[in-house]
Amino acid sequence: MEMEGKWTKDEDGYMEFYPSELQRLYEAVTDKYHQVYNNYLDEFDDDDEAYYKALNDGYEMITDYKVLNGKEEFATTYTTPQYVLDIWYELNELTGKRVYDRGFIRISSK
Repeated sequence: MEMEGKWTKDEDGYMEFYPSELQRLYEAVTDKYHQVYNNYLDEFDDDDEAYYKALNDGYEMITDYKVLNGKEEFATTYTTPQYVLDIWYELNELTGKRVYDRGFIRISSK
C-alpha cells in the first residue's frame, strides 16, 4: 500500500490532508512513534538512549535531506515496523524557498 497527497497547516498549527484518508494514517504512524520513543524517554531519561531503544524496536524519526520523486527534498521521515511516512514542504516557484505551511506526504506500508 502506498498513498500520496498534500497537506496544509493553518495559523493554529492544525494540519489538513488531501485526500482526507491520509490524516488517519499520519496520526496513527506519528502517534505510535512518539508513544514508543516517549516511553523509553520516561524510562531512561536520556534522549540518545530513547532514540536507540526505539530504533532497535523499528521506530525512527529523521529530519534530513532525502531523494523523493527524483529530487532532493528536506523531509521528516517516520519509520515504524509497519510503515514509512515521508512529509516534506512545497517550494515557492519564484524564490525556490520552502513554504512551511504546505507540502506533500507519502505513506508506504512495508
